[in-house]
Amino acid sequence: MLKHIPFLMILILLPACTSVVGISPSTTPITSDDSYTVIGRTKGTSTGIIWFFIPTMPDSPSKNARDNAIASRQADGLFEVTEEYTTLSFLLVTFVWTTVEGTAVKIKRGGAIGAEK
Repeated sequence: MLKHIPFLMILILLPACTSVVGISPSTTPITSDDSYTVIGRTKGTSTGIIWFFIPTMPDSPSKNARDNAIASRQADGLFEVTEEYTTLSFLLVTFVWTTVEGTAVKIKRGGAIGAEK
């Protein structure tokens, strides 16, 4: 039994890491009547820990990271968006990092074409 302890310790401490990247052209729709001003590059993050399969992080880490990126530049939306979702798992603990990067823009809405008032 004692000869199995080192193997069990390695198994318990053996980490697993995954990373997923997503790309999107924009976080908000733009019509032909709208205009926008480019503010510059921005980045937002969201972190969390999952203990014994119980998350201690935001309900939507992607949305939280995106909102942080938009708020950091006081923008209305993002263009050229990339999102990276990374996890590092041990036996009963998982660390989660979400990063959203993009070009911050300020949008001036022009209204729909042919809208009656």
